[in-house]
Amino acid sequence: MIFGVGAAVAAFPPVMDCCVSKLGRKGAVIFGGLVFCLGAALQALAPQPKDPKDPKAINMAMMLLGRIIAGFSVGLLSGNAPVYTSEIAPPALRGALVTGFQFAITVGIMIAFLLALVLEDVEKPYGGWRWVIAAQIVPGIMLVIGGIFMPGSPRYLVQQGKPRQALRCLLLLRSEDVREELAEICQEHEMDSTTKGTWVEFCSGDSLKLLGIGVSIQLLQQLCGINAFMYDGPLIFDKIFGNEHAGRLFTLVSGVVNIFATIPGLFLVDKCGRTVLMKWSAVGMMFCSGVLASIGDLCFEDDIGTCGPWAKWTATLAICGFILNFAYGWGPVAWVYCAEMFPQKHRTKGVAATTDANWVGNILIAFLPPLMFDNWGFNTFWVFVGTNCLCLFCAMSLPETKDKSLEEITLMFNHWFHPGECKATENADVDSVDA
Repeated sequence: MIFGVGAAVAAFPPVMDCCVSKLGRKGAVIFGGLVFCLGAALQALAPQPKDPKDPKAINMAMMLLGRIIAGFSVGLLSGNAPVYTSEIAPPALRGALVTGFQFAITVGIMIAFLLALVLEDVEKPYGGWRWVIAAQIVPGIMLVIGGIFMPGSPRYLVQQGKPRQALRCLLLLRSEDVREELAEICQEHEMDSTTKGTWVEFCSGDSLKLLGIGVSIQLLQQLCGINAFMYDGPLIFDKIFGNEHAGRLFTLVSGVVNIFATIPGLFLVDKCGRTVLMKWSAVGMMFCSGVLASIGDLCFEDDIGTCGPWAKWTATLAICGFILNFAYGWGPVAWVYCAEMFPQKHRTKGVAATTDANWVGNILIAFLPPLMFDNWGFNTFWVFVGTNCLCLFCAMSLPETKDKSLEEITLMFNHWFHPGECKATENADVDSVDA
């Protein structure tokens, strides 16, 4: 909860816009890595209480501060890393490279679980939990050092009036002729320069429509139910198997499924398309939620125990199926789509707002499912059948962005929002050519 609040603050559009405008895309990523190291260090070094009558006061104050700071850094990075990746990637690889962001998250979750498993029995004076948290500093340092050697974002550099630096970065990133790509970037920047890209403009017209789409995508990515499993999965497994140690098995199984199911998304997102993966993902999660709700209500409520072992394994398969369908679809593709849908002048604000929506949804899903499980039991999963119906409707409504440059996507949305005007303009151009 505290971590999510810190992340939501960092992703708040004015905060994100200020960081990126002062530091740049690359600088914001490096700064996020440094802040993350600070947050992890504060948590790992939280002092033991000196007053036995107040065993948590000192420890928890420093721990909470570290959590907020670490959350702030993750909010900053989650709003910048996908955008930076999308701006440096060629169109044919952009989906796969941004999906790598989600894949790295799944690998990190598994590494954290394994570290906790290995170090949980470490005795005083330090305690295993300190080493688990201190280990987070390692990827933070790697991010900072790697960030120093990363090229800048060509599109951000053009926006800052540095086309020569943008050209140098494109030459480092591409093996083919980059002049046409640079010309497209500069052309969009010239078109954007006719307006100032103010907050008033961002919150009106086509930008407001894009914002509504992006916020909906990121909220649905959380409300589809994945973090109900990630946060409350051990309790669900305990109830299914009637064993207090089943929760650990869930963490291991879900982590493995999450990692390996994300891999197909890396290869399919640029071949099948974003919306195709989102559609099938939503259908799969809807089906698995329905199966779990039906079996859970029949077999696992009130400790009836009338069903045989088949029910336990069917419920387990439904949970794994849900995670699998999320991992190749809505998990990574929500980040991919939101990172590429906004025009350059509003990209920082737009992705910040959608990222903030994701963290707000994360906080909601941390609070609501436990209350729903207490009152409704396994019938809670019928709610996720409904939210995944909305995911399917959303995916069916969106235009496809694969194989398009970021500048072409901006034009595509202009045509999508104003089909009549664009058709009239095309007819006028044809008439002028004929004349």
